[in-house]
Amino acid sequence: MTATGTAVRFDLPRFVSVRRAYGPSFSPRGDRIAFVSDMTGVPQIYAVSPRGGWPEQLTFTTERVGLVAFSPTDERMVVGGDIGGDERVQLSIVSPHGESTVAITTDLTAMNTFGDWSPDGRFVAYASNARDPRHFDIFVHDVASGVAREALRGDGAYAVEAWSPDGSCLIVSLSHGTMENDLYELEIASGSRRHLTPRSGPARFESVAYARDGRFVYLLSDRDSENLTVSRLDLASLELTTIVDIGWDIESIALSADGGSLAYLANVDGFSEIYVRDLTRRRDRQIPLPAGVVARGFVGNWRDGLRWSPDGGTLAFSFTSARDTQNVWLAEVATGRVWPLTNATQAGIPSEQLSSTRLVSYSTFDERKIPAFLYVPDGARPDGKRPAIVLIHGGPESQIRPGFDPVVQYFVHRGFVVLTPNVRGSTGYGKTYCHLDDVERRMDAVADARAAVAWLASEGWAARDRIAAMGQSYGGFMVLACLATGPDVWAAGVDLYGIANFVSFLENTHPFRRHLREAEYGSLAHHRDVLERISPLNHVQRIVAPLLAIHGEKDPRVPIGETEQIVAALQARGVPAEFVRLPDEGHGIVKQANRLVVYPAIADFLERYLRA
Repeated sequence: MTATGTAVRFDLPRFVSVRRAYGPSFSPRGDRIAFVSDMTGVPQIYAVSPRGGWPEQLTFTTERVGLVAFSPTDERMVVGGDIGGDERVQLSIVSPHGESTVAITTDLTAMNTFGDWSPDGRFVAYASNARDPRHFDIFVHDVASGVAREALRGDGAYAVEAWSPDGSCLIVSLSHGTMENDLYELEIASGSRRHLTPRSGPARFESVAYARDGRFVYLLSDRDSENLTVSRLDLASLELTTIVDIGWDIESIALSADGGSLAYLANVDGFSEIYVRDLTRRRDRQIPLPAGVVARGFVGNWRDGLRWSPDGGTLAFSFTSARDTQNVWLAEVATGRVWPLTNATQAGIPSEQLSSTRLVSYSTFDERKIPAFLYVPDGARPDGKRPAIVLIHGGPESQIRPGFDPVVQYFVHRGFVVLTPNVRGSTGYGKTYCHLDDVERRMDAVADARAAVAWLASEGWAARDRIAAMGQSYGGFMVLACLATGPDVWAAGVDLYGIANFVSFLENTHPFRRHLREAEYGSLAHHRDVLERISPLNHVQRIVAPLLAIHGEKDPRVPIGETEQIVAALQARGVPAEFVRLPDEGHGIVKQANRLVVYPAIADFLERYLRA
């Protein structure tokens, strides 16, 4: 507000200048918290006292750093980052104040996923596909000597989940797809492994933490449930016992250092809730949070959920709401008090001038209810005149949540309505809902997105002929499929690094990802006809709405050829198709300089085609 009480209008560069802080890690004494922030425009590592203060920058690269994990015994940290968004994460050990960096991995063609420090701080476990891009091997790196030893030669997508209290074993995960994996206990000295998770059908086993005595592990699993539950696995009998089942997904767990308290993070209709269970008394207490999301990062496979302080008195986590950017927050467990530790800039934009969100649902073609979050300009009435954007998430095994999105807020600030549906295939609503779009049923999800247009118009939130589809990655495919199947439905589309042809996508995506994605989309060997049928490129003659496409040249997930194909085909037919190429980005728009190119281009495009 101005001095006279008038609301200030902010331009897009101001919104794109909003920063984030996330991914906290406590030092072994608990007197420092390291975290990731993009305050310089590129994500780097910082550290700050739990009492607050000005953070100390610890890394100084021109490329993003995506994870940090303190040693359990000293002030050194494992950090991981890639180049140009290529997701070939390289791991290093950084000294306590950033004075020196020692590489753990050096093959820039390989992908490496951090696992864990050993309990004595002498070793670092990680997975790498340096030997064969299709498979991840497990390595144990000796910090003192700098030598890494292969502990397991992998035959698939292995990752490290946890290190046993005595340091002799690792729990490793073998992924068969986003929604299916197995756990093994790997004896480091011998290399022998034992299967821990017998099952009769697809199931997930995640967020593993050894009990202090090493006889069992706590984990999340949906083996016997629609949703992820907190469970305990007896390592001798392999009996899996459910401890907490709330009817919604539990997303993350964290065991206190003394083994007496288990914190868990629940996803209730998209909103986050934190609970702490006293394992002795078997009692749970909730840590009150504002309406929002405990955000989780994944760069380098590091799980950014809840982190205990060494003394067990405090939890650290990354939190965001629809109106407030992502920051590291702390929770005092004894009192339930929560507060932001970091103060990532919101670029001078007051939270009260931003849009809150409301949880809504609408009916689709089969009368199923589709959950969605609706953002409307302050004071807007459903008069049927506004332009609107249907923002479709990637994945598809993912969920759009009510966290801060500067681009959404900008468009609402400019008078647009934004609807973010969780169409069938989304996570967070149970296994059945998640599998409703598998293989032959892919286009049912597209119909769910089309139903969003009808709902916006019927409720009066948007003009029927002024609604655009926008999405990234799989959401980009959804945009293209929406335009191809509903040429009279959509006024425009914005495709950020989406899939245009599932056959060429599977042929050209990174080798280790191919079979993981085939589990969702169908395989080249058995479902080629389905893949051809659902590919928007094969229906390009039906697309008439203008398209803006954006893609990074270093994208390892969805190769840039996907966008090149669809843009060329549309331009050959005379359909307006604009293309923004980013030479130094991968699967996402990370660098501030590129964000200042991409998002103004989106704004200009949608203003031209939805305001006319």
